[in-house]
Amino acid sequence: MRKNLFASESGSLYLFALCGISILSNIFYYVLAGRTGTFAGMSVASWVNYAVTQVAIVLVVWLFSLWRRYDLPAVAKLRPMKNPYRYVLLLPIAVFTIIAFLPVSMLFQEFFRVIGFRGGVTAGAIEFDNVGVFFLAVFVIALLPAVGEELLMRGNVLPGLASRGAVFGVFVSALLFSLMHANPVQTAYQFCIGAVLAVLFMISRSLVPCVAVHFLNNFFSLLMTAYIPEIDSAIADLGAFNWLTGTVSFVAGTLVLVLLLYAYYRLGEEKKPKESFRVVQGGVIFDEYTVRAYAEEPEAKPDRLAGVKDAFRYVGSLFTKKGWQQTERALFLCCDVQYAGKNQPMFGLWIAIGLAAAYWLISLVMGLAL
Repeated sequence: MRKNLFASESGSLYLFALCGISILSNIFYYVLAGRTGTFAGMSVASWVNYAVTQVAIVLVVWLFSLWRRYDLPAVAKLRPMKNPYRYVLLLPIAVFTIIAFLPVSMLFQEFFRVIGFRGGVTAGAIEFDNVGVFFLAVFVIALLPAVGEELLMRGNVLPGLASRGAVFGVFVSALLFSLMHANPVQTAYQFCIGAVLAVLFMISRSLVPCVAVHFLNNFFSLLMTAYIPEIDSAIADLGAFNWLTGTVSFVAGTLVLVLLLYAYYRLGEEKKPKESFRVVQGGVIFDEYTVRAYAEEPEAKPDRLAGVKDAFRYVGSLFTKKGWQQTERALFLCCDVQYAGKNQPMFGLWIAIGLAAAYWLISLVMGLAL
């Protein structure tokens, strides 16, 4: 079985997943609507819909892999990370993703509120009367989507898109991820976190960190909604200063996030083995190939801040074309994806983007009509 996908196949899988989600969700919704009442402030049909959506995703991905005859575990990188130290960075990456991009989400929320859009996140309607409801929400709204959506978007759609180029794969997969939710209020935030998750997948060659960061993002959102609602009122009390605090949060959070991703990348670098041995005696260096004489020089002291300097130097390079080219090359070498070129068939992908955009626009029109 082959261990690669192409961009057009990614588009086809994405469309099949949307169809599968729509069919199963509508079936369960119409069967349960009006018959089961509500639980913790949200209809039972909505609770079931969250779980059914992820079941539909997993089922579609599995059937698609059988149809196209590719090795699903190999393509989706269903394996742990090689370097255990990388797990330590996942929590701060998740936290600074929220810090950096929450202002973007708030900006979109305010914009859509001004134009009269009515809609939002269903979790806001949940009544967290006890800890049991919270843990149920964590399982249904935080954990299941983290597993299902990552298996689809980062595990299968992204590898096919990356066969055309690493940067192309990161940003197009993030676009499809944001459109898939059909939630205009959260579109910008979902695009940003989708790009971060794509970079994590390509650097680590594993789906595990993507699931972990996605889950942590959902978990913190539920935690703030359930037990720290004061955050929303505190932000509202800032008034005009929201622009200042939001800008600082975005700029500083993005800077720290990029530094964390760079550190995450460096932790996975393999040390190059020495190609020859050396014996030094009296200023003469012997190795397996030649004998050379050098003047004895004191060994230079290692620069303990070299890694920090390299990190900030890398951040500066992102403001240049060469820096982005080097980033794309590094990502592509990390992700272990077979390059298929920019001339590969793309019809399926363009159709997927067009239909996903239409799906998003329908949600926008319906929200404006409420």
